[in-house]
Amino acid sequence: MRIYKYILKRIAGSIAIIFGVLVVTFFISRALPGDPVWARLWSKATLEDYFRERERLGLDKPLIVQFFVFISDLFTGNWGYSISYAEDQPIWLVIWQHLPRTLEVMFFSLIIAISLGILLGKVSGVHRNGFRDISSRIFTYIFVSIPGFVVTVFFMQLYIYTPFRIFPLYGYKTAGFPEPPFITGIRSFDCLISGKWYLFIDYVWHLIVPVSTMTIILLAIIIRQTRASVIEELQSDYVQLAKAKGNPKKKIIKRHILKNAIPPVITTISMQFPIVVGGMIAVEIIYNFIGLGYLFHQAVTLPDYPLLIAIIFIFSLFVIISNLIADTLIVIIDPRIKLK
Repeated sequence: MRIYKYILKRIAGSIAIIFGVLVVTFFISRALPGDPVWARLWSKATLEDYFRERERLGLDKPLIVQFFVFISDLFTGNWGYSISYAEDQPIWLVIWQHLPRTLEVMFFSLIIAISLGILLGKVSGVHRNGFRDISSRIFTYIFVSIPGFVVTVFFMQLYIYTPFRIFPLYGYKTAGFPEPPFITGIRSFDCLISGKWYLFIDYVWHLIVPVSTMTIILLAIIIRQTRASVIEELQSDYVQLAKAKGNPKKKIIKRHILKNAIPPVITTISMQFPIVVGGMIAVEIIYNFIGLGYLFHQAVTLPDYPLLIAIIFIFSLFVIISNLIADTLIVIIDPRIKLK
C-alpha cells in the first residue's frame, strides 16, 4: 500500500472518531448541572421570559432534534453563538480570540521538551548506570510519578513562598501594556512583525512559567522512553556487528541507534498529547493565562453548550492530528514497517 493511500485511510478513520466524539460530547454536555438560560436572564426575569428565551435558543426542542440541527450547522460552518460566556457572540470569534495563546504555549513546550528529552534520553542510555544516567532516572521517576496539575501548583507555591519572585505569575502581559497590531492573531509573531520589541520581551517573560510547567510534565516521559529505546538498540545484533567492524561509537549512535530508537519515542509523544491538552487547562486556570483551556473551564462552569462542544471538538482535532502525524512519520522513518 502506498503511503498516500495509508494516509487517506487514516484520515477516514479520524473523521469517524471525530463524529463519535461530537455525539458523546453533545449528549454529555446537556447532562451538566445548571441552566444556561437562567444565567442569561436578568435577576427580575419572569417564568414567561425564561420560556421565551429558551425557545429563541432552540433549547425547547427534543434532544435528538437539537443534535441534528447542531450537526447540520457544524458542517456548514455555522458553529452558533455563545449562550452565557460571551452572550450572542459567534463561537468562531470567541475561540479565535483565545486559541493563539494556547497554541503558543503548546508549541514552545513541545519543541523544548522533545529537543531536551531526546538529547538527555540518548545521553542517559549511552552512559547507562553512570552519574548522568542516575541523575536522569531520579528526575524522571519524580516527575513521572507526580500528576501534571500538582507540578503546576508546585510552581505557584514556589513563587509565592520564596523571596525570589523573578517571573510574573499571572496573566500574559503586564498591566497597562497595549496589544500589538492584529496581523496573524499569534501575539509573539505580531509583536515581532510590527517591531514592538518591548511587547515581545514582556510576552515571552510571561510565557516562561507556564511553558516551563508544561515542558517538565512532558520532558520526564520523553527522556524515559528515549533511554529505554537507546538501551534496547545498543543490545541488538546489528550494533554489535557495527562495533566488530570498527565503526566509531559516535557514528554508530548517530547513524544506527538513534534512527531506530526514534519511532517508539514518536509514538510516546503522540500518546501524551491528551496530557498536554489536559495540562493546558490546569495551567491556564491556575496562572490566569486566558487561552482555550481557561475558556473550557468557563464553558463548563456557566454552562455554555455551543462553546463547550466547539472547544472539545478542537481539542479532539489536536489529538487526532497529532496521532496521524506520528503514524505517518513512523512509516517514513522506519523502513521495517510494511504497509498492507
